[in-house]
Amino acid sequence: MKIGNLTDTIEKEIFTSTSDLSMDYAELALDTLTKESLLSEVPVVKSLIAFYKVTSSIIDRHNVKKILMFLEQFHANKINDKKLNEFKERFDQNPKHRTRVLETILLLNEKFIDEEKSKILANLFSAHIEEKLTWEEFLKLSFILSNLNPWSYKFLERIVDKESSLKFKTFEMIEGEAFLLASGIGSTFEDRYRMNNTGKKLYEFGFKPLLVSKKD
Repeated sequence: MKIGNLTDTIEKEIFTSTSDLSMDYAELALDTLTKESLLSEVPVVKSLIAFYKVTSSIIDRHNVKKILMFLEQFHANKINDKKLNEFKERFDQNPKHRTRVLETILLLNEKFIDEEKSKILANLFSAHIEEKLTWEEFLKLSFILSNLNPWSYKFLERIVDKESSLKFKTFEMIEGEAFLLASGIGSTFEDRYRMNNTGKKLYEFGFKPLLVSKKD
């Protein structure tokens, strides 16, 4: 299966979902992602399995799972129909940008080891479609997400969200701040860590929607 065919499939899935949104793909066992499974009859799953040539490779199965988690979270966000249609019109008018967007989504998902990042990426992409983030901001935040140590997620919440009840010991905060600094979403001034606007946007549009959905 060619990359062009896969991007076509992902585009269709973005604008008209064929996957079962009632399924929690995060809980999906990797050994169920085979050509013989019932799940493989879902069009997008069938295309992903064919593209990655899923056999015994854990990496290939993991890539399929991450993309399914991305799509599941994307549709769970229930994007405004008008904004989604306007985005589709821009897609149709600019094939080069369309290709770049879809390939970027696929490549970033492949890079992630932590599956949660696929959901966070979906939230950032949703924010881009709703014009809360420009394409340049989406790229910047996505690349930062790619390099962010998963252990630092809670520190990001603790620093940005004033209503967070999370508490850490001093040495834990110092270590957490170091992880955030390494990802480029903060700076130090007079030995004190300060979150920058990029870090705040990453939390607001990427992480916070997941926390809100867990509370509901």
